[in-house]
Amino acid sequence: MQQRPAQPPDSPTKITPPEEAEARLRQWGLSVENIRESVTFGDNARKRVDQPWYPRTYAGVAMWAETLAGLRRQLKKLQQGWRIGRTGNYETVYSEEKRLAFAVVAGDKYTGIRGKRHPKLTRKRGPKTRERVERNAEFVQPTLWGVVEGVRSVTPQGDSLTPDENCSTWFLVVYAHDEEIRMEVSLARDIGDGLVDDWVERILIPPVPSSGAVAPIESGEDDDDDGESMVFRATS
Repeated sequence: MQQRPAQPPDSPTKITPPEEAEARLRQWGLSVENIRESVTFGDNARKRVDQPWYPRTYAGVAMWAETLAGLRRQLKKLQQGWRIGRTGNYETVYSEEKRLAFAVVAGDKYTGIRGKRHPKLTRKRGPKTRERVERNAEFVQPTLWGVVEGVRSVTPQGDSLTPDENCSTWFLVVYAHDEEIRMEVSLARDIGDGLVDDWVERILIPPVPSSGAVAPIESGEDDDDDGESMVFRATS
């Protein structure tokens, strides 16, 4: 059997496969289960509100919000100084010491796998995400094995940034399918025309079972908002 390539051809992106994800996350004091349990928490919340009397998109909003809440709970339980970030309504969990933040976003069907291309986020991102992605270069240095965080002690803006902004921002990218939920923890390199699809590193996380038939919502929004709708009930 021909072995699949480690990543799409001619790609500078480092892909950390699922079997190496635990060791990679341990560099931050995290674990694969921290990530998977957060996503499961969000999916369980989606299932509870996936009822006809709720607005059609509410299940997706609930999944985003509860996944983020689950991640915050998981990280704060570690007692490593993780805090809730929401400067400018940009919702994250962050560590001032590690100069590291995580945001939860929805990705397309190439999320969490080695495919013919890298995943894209499912809606165009606005100025707040652009600022975060452009700032990533100030805090990480690509290497053959991934990235080294905390390269710069300050950004060009110096002390004008709040602690939850003065760091690199990684995305917990989630794709909900009818049988499983795929996910990865990835660092964006460039935002381009607003559809993020260029990555420094992708850490692929083993999927978790899905509690129902779901699919990502593709939004035409061209600005950031307070929610990241992830799913809706699939139509026949």
